[in-house]
Amino acid sequence: MAILAELQRQAKRENQSYNEDNAPRLWILSPSAGITVLGGFGAKLEPDWPEGVYFLPSLYRTAIIAINQLPVTAETLWLRLLGRGKTQNQAVRELLELPQGNAFRENVLELLISWRVSMEVNNILETEDREVFMTLSQTYQEWKEATKREGRQEGRQEGRQEGKLESIPRLLALGLSVEQIAQALDLDLEQVRQAAQE
Repeated sequence: MAILAELQRQAKRENQSYNEDNAPRLWILSPSAGITVLGGFGAKLEPDWPEGVYFLPSLYRTAIIAINQLPVTAETLWLRLLGRGKTQNQAVRELLELPQGNAFRENVLELLISWRVSMEVNNILETEDREVFMTLSQTYQEWKEATKREGRQEGRQEGRQEGKLESIPRLLALGLSVEQIAQALDLDLEQVRQAAQE
């Protein structure tokens, strides 16, 4: 209500009429919603919206999304990941079936893995969460191994780079020029000059 009041005040300040059709809508996400609850709120399906999206009477500007009733499509995958039980497990399997390198897959997996780690650390896994994590466990293990490999590779590269930089004063003492050292060690001239000054 506060948002609606602010939008009305803003329209008044700008000498414009407030259009109710442009008012924001409250979206309630629920893992499930029974007929009794939906009926109690007067929620109804609308023809232009998919199954599982119920609108309350228009003055409320509110809709309830029953996640377990959403159609199984790519467009609803993100919402179904927020569901529970079979709905969530199926969504996780669909996510894992997306091709590696898919930006959506990679971003969501990163979030899910982060969620798993924080849940493990805080030891607050519920039975349903454990089932989802079992589905994710192979991906989680692959992510852990890839992270370790990446860390080792970065460490080796940094070590090689550090070794090259440490050898510069000795090479200068042998009479090599900055240009010769840069070419021999495959470094930028600026890196060699900087290391020579240190």
